[in-house]
Amino acid sequence: MKKLLKDCLYIFVVVAVLFFVSDLPSFSRTMKFAQISDIHYSLVREDNNYKLLSKTKPLLEDAISQVNNHKNIKFVMITGDGIDQPTKESLYSLTDDLNTLHYPWYYVLGNHDTTTSGYLTKDKFVEILKERNADYKFNSTYYSFKPQNGYRVIVLDGAKNKGISSKGILPEEELNWLDDTLKKSKNDTVLIFIHYPLVPPFDSKSHEIINADEFAAVLKKYNMPIAIFSGHYHATKITKRGNILHVSTPALAGYPNAFRIVEVQNKHDKVIFKFEFCETNLKELQAKTKIMTFGGAIYYGKPKDRETEVIIQKKK
Repeated sequence: MKKLLKDCLYIFVVVAVLFFVSDLPSFSRTMKFAQISDIHYSLVREDNNYKLLSKTKPLLEDAISQVNNHKNIKFVMITGDGIDQPTKESLYSLTDDLNTLHYPWYYVLGNHDTTTSGYLTKDKFVEILKERNADYKFNSTYYSFKPQNGYRVIVLDGAKNKGISSKGILPEEELNWLDDTLKKSKNDTVLIFIHYPLVPPFDSKSHEIINADEFAAVLKKYNMPIAIFSGHYHATKITKRGNILHVSTPALAGYPNAFRIVEVQNKHDKVIFKFEFCETNLKELQAKTKIMTFGGAIYYGKPKDRETEVIIQKKK
């Protein structure tokens, strides 16, 4: 009888400890990454009306230095418009700098990155990335991978294949692929990276996703925690709608010249997103872009759009 009670007590203690540990952030359940958007890396010396194109290199070097000084970054995601003009020279210079990151980096296509009629087509862009980035092992501009257990990263390509346009579109083939990938990820926390936001930080008909309703319809079929990280609008905004978190990140090339560090805690009943807003240390350049930008407050966002914590409950 005593042995039975002792065994029962032992089992109870083990179960209690396992339950307690499962609710704590751990190396296997907590993941941290950086999102840098709209670098608009340029080899020109002239600035335009809101982008500090002549200083994109030092701005990027400062961001890279900040990321490298953070510990335990799993990966860095560039969410589009890494270059301002689709030239081989710009892409080579950009990748030279990105390769000084101490962490793996990945890329999302934006509307400035490629051309449909010149040298730097989507296929050529992928070819160059594979040549110059040891971590980019994908044959397509949309792809997915598991950075660690419990997480699924999905990268989408919303850049149009024909003509010059700031509008995005997700072709039927890509939406079907997204649907299939989400089906296989029902037990994961899903992180989607796309240049074009599904929920824009402000209205702009010239920058919207043309078939946003079709994109949303695919996501609506799934109830696991999903976070969508985008750029394009150069604005800072975080919006939670049900089980989906929409995160717009500002441009590095324009005010507020910032990027994000995101920590995700994947617990048994919820997912906690903690956002760190990282502004450039080059304050003279930031002050200049603020003067250049009309409506700077929209791009800077509210405090809850910069440094905040968001919880998504898991549904059974």
